[in-house]
Amino acid sequence: MNARARAARPRQPRRERASALATYLHESRDIGLSLMMVLPLLLAYEIVMLCVTVPVRNGAEAATLNLLQQLPAASLVALRRGIVLLLMVVSLALLLRKRPKVARARWVLVEALLLSLALGPFVSALVGGVGLSASASATSGANAGQAPAWLPFLLSVGAGLWEELVFRLALLGGLAFVLARAFKVPQRAALASAIIVSSLAFALYHHVGESGEPLEAGRFAFRAIAGTILGVLFAFRGLAVVVYMHVFYDLICDLRTLHG
Repeated sequence: MNARARAARPRQPRRERASALATYLHESRDIGLSLMMVLPLLLAYEIVMLCVTVPVRNGAEAATLNLLQQLPAASLVALRRGIVLLLMVVSLALLLRKRPKVARARWVLVEALLLSLALGPFVSALVGGVGLSASASATSGANAGQAPAWLPFLLSVGAGLWEELVFRLALLGGLAFVLARAFKVPQRAALASAIIVSSLAFALYHHVGESGEPLEAGRFAFRAIAGTILGVLFAFRGLAVVVYMHVFYDLICDLRTLHG
């Protein structure tokens, strides 16, 4: 009896750790927590961009702004106010429904940092050693060569925000929703299709336009695989993880370039 009891003792901590991990994985992907972590970063970034003069912008951000600037001025103002109002309503509804676990935020940042450290080496091993920073191709503007030294770090924040909002939240999430609801595609097939389309679009956009890089198989494959990984993480770990993972990855690449 005593031998059985001693053998059973180590199992309890393992069960507790597994239960704690399962609880964290469930609570940390809550959309309320993601909004609580992402919206302040987006707001801070936009305030900084309004307060400083920058010769270039992140590619996804620039493309979105160029598209919006085609709208009439009154429509653009109404759209901006509508987006702000929508975010406020969604945030308030989420807070009234269930207060997000704020304590999970620090572990989301740790998770995102660890994933960002693993992303480059993992994808590079798959595509034969190609390693990329998004900063070089994520900028646009004729005066890129005159950019101050701190600008790549600011753009890295913009890349993590705008590229994930455009390619993961809007394109992946929107496409998966449309396929599943409008075309009655099975949920798993809709999600897989949306991940593939968004990752290919994510890779391709780095090679188009005035600031795009020459289309090379290795670089395209790197970004397509990275986009697929980010898409899977977005689907199963939530928006905050992929945004901060992307931000951390680009910042790390910027630091390596600075000290390289």
